[in-house]
Parts: sequence; C-alpha cells; structure tokens
Amino acid sequence: MKTLKEINAYIKENKAGIDPRFRQRYHMMPPIGWMNDPNGLCVYGGKYHLFYQYNPYDVKPGVMLWGHFTSEDLIKYVDEDVAIVPDAEHDSIFSGGAIETDNGLCAVFTLHHESAFVKREETYVAYSQDGVTFGEKNKAFDNAKLPGYISRTDFRDPYPVKRNGEYFVFLGGKDKRSDSGVIIVLGGKDLSQLEYRFTIGPFYELGDMGECPSLCRVGDKDVFVVSGCNVKERGNDFKNVNSSVFIVGNVDFEMGEMKVDLIKEIDKGDCFYAPQFVNGAVKPVMIGWQEMWGKPYPTQNDRDGWVGAFTIPRELSMRDGDVFQAPVSELDRYCSPYVGDGAPCCARLKLRLTGDGKVTFRGKDGEFSIGSAAGHIYLDTTLSNNMNGCVRKTNGRYGDCEVLALIDVSGVEIFVDGGRETVSSRIYIDGGLSLETVGKADISVVEKVGV
Repeated sequence: MKTLKEINAYIKENKAGIDPRFRQRYHMMPPIGWMNDPNGLCVYGGKYHLFYQYNPYDVKPGVMLWGHFTSEDLIKYVDEDVAIVPDAEHDSIFSGGAIETDNGLCAVFTLHHESAFVKREETYVAYSQDGVTFGEKNKAFDNAKLPGYISRTDFRDPYPVKRNGEYFVFLGGKDKRSDSGVIIVLGGKDLSQLEYRFTIGPFYELGDMGECPSLCRVGDKDVFVVSGCNVKERGNDFKNVNSSVFIVGNVDFEMGEMKVDLIKEIDKGDCFYAPQFVNGAVKPVMIGWQEMWGKPYPTQNDRDGWVGAFTIPRELSMRDGDVFQAPVSELDRYCSPYVGDGAPCCARLKLRLTGDGKVTFRGKDGEFSIGSAAGHIYLDTTLSNNMNGCVRKTNGRYGDCEVLALIDVSGVEIFVDGGRETVSSRIYIDGGLSLETVGKADISVVEKVGV
C-alpha cells in the first residue's frame, strides 16, 4: 500500500501530462485519474472543504482514497493533497460525510475491505485540526448491532448531522427481507461511539440498495438527497442504471420514523449521481457527481487521463410543496455579457421555448440541442460524442418556459421552470459553438463564465 506522501508526489509529478481539451473551467474535477462521489462536503475553518472518491493511478475505480478541494465560494477551487488513504491491502476509503465538532473536523466514512471470499463495510471516523491532515482511523460502530434483516456487507456512505445536542448518522443499506434499499440511522453523543436507532424505508425509489443519504432542513421540511441502485424504470423516471431522489417530509428522531410528503427524482439527465449536502453551509446546497455508472467515458484513455466532475453547486428551496434547484448565486460574479457569435465554451444562457422550439449548439464535430416537444423540455446529446448520448426530457409540460443553461466545455446542465426540474449531461465537441434556433425559441441572454 502506497503512503500518503508517495500518492501526493505521484499526482504532482504526473498531473501536467493529461490533455486539457475537455477540462471544465468552473466545475471541480480531479487533477488526474478517476473521480466519483462527492464526500465530506462541509464548512470548516472559514472555507468550504469538498472531498471526493478518488483513484489517481487510473481512469477507472481501484483502491479508493479521499481527494480534496477547498473553496471560498463553491466556484473557484484549489486542489489540495489527498486527505485520507487506507492503511492495509484490500482496503479502500469509501464515501462518507464530515462535520465540525468540538474536537475538530470529523470525517465519517466507510472502510471497505474486499478480498477473496471476504467483504466488509464498516463505519470509521478520523479527525483533523487543520481540515487537511487527518489522524488515526477508529471504528465507530459494530455492525453486529444491526437488526438481522439489514445487510452487514452492503452498509455504507455515512453522513453526520447534529440535532438537539446529539449526532445522527445516515447510511445507505439493504433490507434483506425484500432486497430493497433503505436509509439506516445511527446516533450518539459522540461520533466515535454510535448506536443503531432506526431505519427509514424501504422505498421503491431506492432500488435494491440505498447509497449516499444526506439530510438538510429546507424551509420547514427535512429533505434527504439519496441514491438507489438498480431502480426499475417507471415512465419517464429512473432511466439510468442508478438514480437519485429527494425524500421530503419530517423526521421524528424520538419516535424513529419519517413522515414522507414527496419523493422526486432529482435530475432527469444521464450524468448525475451520488449528491450530498454541504454540511454547515448557511443555505441548503447540494453537489452531485456529473457522471453515471454503467456507461462509457470519453476521457477514459491515456491521452485525456481523467474521468469525473462535480455538478455546479445547487441551492435548494421549497415552493408550493415542491423542491426547486438553482445554481448558487456565487456564480453571478464570474458571469459577464458575451460579445460575439454563437456561444462560448463556458457559458450561462437563458432560453425561452414555446411549442416545438429548439436551440442547437453546434461545434466542428458535433452538436447538442435544448428544445420543447409536446410541452416537455428536452436535452438531446445524441450527436455530442457522449458515447452514451440520448434524449432526456422533463416530466412536466410547459407551454411557455424559461430554461437556464450552463455550459462548461464538456458539461451541460439545464434548469427548467425556475429549477422545478433539471437535466444534466456531458458533451465532447471541439471548436466554438454556433447557435441555431428553430421554431419558437428565443435566446434572451448569453454570458461567458470566466474563472
């Protein structure tokens, strides 16, 4: 097993060798190698700390570590050294969360062990005083104390919160009786000594395994963002191998239950997974992985040498019983009017679509479109060199709709009807983007984003 010093030296020596052609400018990406789930998103020491699942040695998963960004505003970011690595062969540091405590920043994570005939997923903690260097890893929970019907080997992604002077930790898991995804709740006065409390679910929307649950108060509601494995497609929902949903309601920690008002798929695109709330932020902000399992990745090669990105940080709000998403307002300071033809490769645009209107963004070797058909707003990436390109549309029908589009070199995210629905994907088009409108489509604002 390589040491933390050796790993960080390797990254510094090799990151300049990757091809920057599809590197995004205002979305967080690994300096080299493979990246998936956001981890440990939190505020500590007056700035944001954003960790992530990381394998710097390859463009696919392997022995997983925690990479680390810091940021003052959630847009411009700094690559920090790798933060947490396993100590033993066949171990990985899987996903988890982080929270400020009286003892410093506490990272709560899954220590995953997988070798011949042995698989373990256990909850560990490690503390940091400076937010960068973490100390000894200690087991925080004994899996033998789980109810017998909860899987002990598919039990991961702890996320901590503090309510009424006590810590609660949420994990994704499996109810073996129905082979269904659930959220498992642990608790305790000390994150180093947790006890089983109760289980939320199962839910159809969590498939056969829950992953990456995190909780935040949004307005007067408790909102989980949580992901599910192998959720069966249902109408226009759950078209990816895995999916992510909002679960909205109120959690009664004393009674050990949740009253659920709404479960809703978070993003209709093919590149959104494993979102997590930023713990300790002054507003409810969520960040996801701007990719998806079970698909090819165009930068997964020796030339490009990297895979994965974070979505734009999204602020949540509740309106009329529904969850709305918007890019964090901090993005505003990096946007300025664009003077020129077409659209820059880093852009924020406002479109208005009516009837069967469509806007096509065309480069030298590909294109993608945002349009309206039968009232549904869609994102078409079939000609974008995505390798998994598709047409994804909203559930709702909108007769006359404003769409906010964020483009960043190899990524696109659209926010429909003020953020009632979102669609995210990836694009791999060389050259500048010309614009072509068809039907009742209007481009009201074109801005460049400079970071």
